[in-house]
Amino acid sequence: MKKTLFFICCAAALAACSSAPKSVGINAVPEKLTSAITSADRTCTADADCVAVHKGCCECAGYEAVNAKSAEKIQKIWDKECQMAPCTREMCYVQIVPECQQGVCVGRPKTMDSYFGK
Repeated sequence: MKKTLFFICCAAALAACSSAPKSVGINAVPEKLTSAITSADRTCTADADCVAVHKGCCECAGYEAVNAKSAEKIQKIWDKECQMAPCTREMCYVQIVPECQQGVCVGRPKTMDSYFGK
């Protein structure tokens, strides 16, 4: 009886572990996220067409400017791949201002005073 109870407990623990969300490494940059950003649409006609997306699970990985419609798909991948990602730094000066230049979304680095106010 004790052996049966032991095996049932082990099986339950294994099932719980296998269904838990997978953790990713510290400061991860998942391949699926990188691939989605690389293939993202960057076309635009105005600055409003462009948005910044995370290039990795943590803010310090930086940002990339893409078309807003592509950003929705990238955000879903980021949500799934990075939900359990630990980050080592709280703040990095890597944010961008997305804008449209000659029909392509690009990111201009934010100025230092924009991080701290005036």
